[in-house]
Amino acid sequence: MPTTYEVRVVSTQKKYSKEFQTEKEFADGWKSVLQRAHGAQVICLCPGNGNRYLSVKHREGSDSYHLARYANTGPEHATDCRFYAPAAERSGLQGYDVGVVEEAEDNTLRIRLAHGLRINDAAPSGDGHDLPPRIPGVKKPSMKLLGLLQLLWLEAGLANWYPLMEGKRKSGAVSYWVSEAAKRVRASRMTIHDVLVVSASKGSGRATENAGVVAAARAHKRRLIAVAPLARYDATRHDLRQLPLAGPFGMPTMDIRFEVRSRAERSFAAELAAWKAGHKVIAIAQLNLKEGRYADVLDLALMRVSERMIPLDSGYEALIEAKLHAEGRAFFKPPRFEAEDEIFPDFWLLDMGRDTQFPLEVFGMDTEEYRTRRQRKIRWYNGQYGSTGWWHWDAFQDPKGSGIPPFPERAINYRDKDASATEDDVPESVVDID
Repeated sequence: MPTTYEVRVVSTQKKYSKEFQTEKEFADGWKSVLQRAHGAQVICLCPGNGNRYLSVKHREGSDSYHLARYANTGPEHATDCRFYAPAAERSGLQGYDVGVVEEAEDNTLRIRLAHGLRINDAAPSGDGHDLPPRIPGVKKPSMKLLGLLQLLWLEAGLANWYPLMEGKRKSGAVSYWVSEAAKRVRASRMTIHDVLVVSASKGSGRATENAGVVAAARAHKRRLIAVAPLARYDATRHDLRQLPLAGPFGMPTMDIRFEVRSRAERSFAAELAAWKAGHKVIAIAQLNLKEGRYADVLDLALMRVSERMIPLDSGYEALIEAKLHAEGRAFFKPPRFEAEDEIFPDFWLLDMGRDTQFPLEVFGMDTEEYRTRRQRKIRWYNGQYGSTGWWHWDAFQDPKGSGIPPFPERAINYRDKDASATEDDVPESVVDID
């Protein structure tokens, strides 16, 4: 999360600084404030628009409290505020039907998965007959596995980048943030965290937690969700008969049946090619446990990410993400989810003003169908932001990126901000997987 801003408790009108909320010497005092304010309204004093109301939540099974934004108020906060969340229309979330992703008043997200988390729920099939056919313009009635991975990435703050995050996105920290985000996402009357296993080092606390999740899944007849980077590609060992994950400790060995492997090779050919070329790729797998230490992969999805763990949909996007990073820009990569006809940019610049997000669009193809869509997008961007209020690059005419247009000048220099304002702290026990 980027920045912790001052807050005000409505009932007392008292304000509490970032330092009072975050520094260890004030931890007891801040806890006492939250206890007394439990059930009362709090206002975030970030320079965003709207009411920016927060509520005080009690962490189940503990004596700790925390602040949470009200449902559907994420866009009211400043783009660098830790309570900020993009509106659905700024990402592929707009491609889902009403009710597929809902933000509840308890600050959880309720999602409707295409395939449930209990063994007696319908399992993924290889022919796609268990899901409605894809119809352009029709909202998706449920979320598939790739959508779940992108939602976890979004909730973990990993689709955002600020310059002072440099060096903080270590593998162990990323696993921790994804695991924490999974506590907020609910499906099949449980949280995703209840069935989630993530990358872990040998003998680590995380590996022990993974083993506990596996044991609980076996006892309660649940399906597991595994999220981890693919291991560094080795042509002599990696034929995808088993899922090769980095840091698989505490997880079962994951067997991939022929039909699942074939489906993944068709759907994620670009991601597999990127993996073989040495790029980072994140895998998410839904598993049924078998006897012993093995599990069947029922479904598999892959997502390419940059060195900064920003999701990427193409090699052209990789060039833009690298250029943004090199120039010290703050930006957001909106997840595509399962959107098809919906319009939203490839990146949003977050350093163009407190209340401003500036769209960046990469035009990557030159087919007749794509040219029609390209013109539709141009009309939409010009109508929404004016001809100078958005940026684009015609990558199909400049595939090597030698003529990428300059980005608009930033209005906020996040390099000058306090380094403690970027990324949540992680427990000292968290270590790198690599």
